Amino acid sequence: MPVITRISERNRSPRRRNIYVDGKFAFACNVAVAARFGLREGLEIAAEQVERIRGDEVRQECFDAAIHILERRLHSQAELRQKLISKEYGESLIDTVLDELIRLDYINDDRFARARALSDAEHKQHGRRRAMLQLRRSGVGSETAARAVNDVYQDHNSTAVARTLAMKQAPRLRRLDPVVARRRLVGMLQRRGFDYDAIRPIIDEALGPDRPDEEAM
Repeated sequence: MPVITRISERNRSPRRRNIYVDGKFAFACNVAVAARFGLREGLEIAAEQVERIRGDEVRQECFDAAIHILERRLHSQAELRQKLISKEYGESLIDTVLDELIRLDYINDDRFARARALSDAEHKQHGRRRAMLQLRRSGVGSETAARAVNDVYQDHNSTAVARTLAMKQAPRLRRLDPVVARRRLVGMLQRRGFDYDAIRPIIDEALGPDRPDEEAM
């Protein structure tokens, strides 16, 4: 049976190993793969085992790609899946890798949803509705998204945020026709996710009472 005669570090790739069988280069693999299969000099290795190693090498490559993506920022499971698909990994392989990442707690949609909602509330100054929309666009399930938004926004003073935004825009808008000014301010606040019923008193405070024939945008 063929025998591994040499294992060496691959040039400029400290996490990869060159594997030589019967004195000739046979394949290269990730150091984690080599460890999982217990590869060592003097080990007998059959062709079938080499094929399994090569298959595990692709799985490790997909796993490492996912970790690299997650190092940049948190991702929902759906976001990470789409990015791995774009790298042309097979869906069954991606499912295997995602299951492993969930087991290791590298991806957690509850944690992602709360962090994203908190960022929307505190840094982006978005209202509850916009935060919910962003989570759903990220592929977070409706129940998970709702739970995260409710948790974050129950302690967040959205009215104060909307008022600050409105007062910041008010001096510029007061130079416009009153109807145009109100429509622009309403539109800006609604795009940020604030409901009209909640912001109407703020619009009145910033620009004066509305006209009787005004309709919510």
